[in-house]
Amino acid sequence: VAKNEEGYSARSDLEVSVMEAPELIPLSFGREVMNENDLAQVSCIAVRGDEPLSISWTFHGNAITSDVDIMTVPIGGRGSNLVIMRVRHQHSGLYTCTATNAVGSRSESIELKVNVPPRWTVEPTDKQFAQGSDAK
Repeated sequence: VAKNEEGYSARSDLEVSVMEAPELIPLSFGREVMNENDLAQVSCIAVRGDEPLSISWTFHGNAITSDVDIMTVPIGGRGSNLVIMRVRHQHSGLYTCTATNAVGSRSESIELKVNVPPRWTVEPTDKQFAQGSDAK
């Protein structure tokens, strides 16, 4: 109720809506280091925040779209899975999930480390030398 100096008053109802920015749970691949050819999966879940939420992934700052190597799969309206069917060395690096709504955005990041078996850079060959000679 509001009243002015002359005694006039006015009354009105009003509704206040408080919106909440997204809050994400920490990301985890489940292991510190993945082996080459393993399946890697990480879930990005917004435990708080008003819907609608938009969830996106980046790899080294570049947007990820689903392709043959990497898939992103929505989890209802509050989450997304990132799945790498067969991990390779080129998948090593920083992955970031960002959840955005009308209030703001929040991000969580995780580094994927990939253990790759050793490979020859130059294949060794057999050589024959006479006994007592320099092997050069």
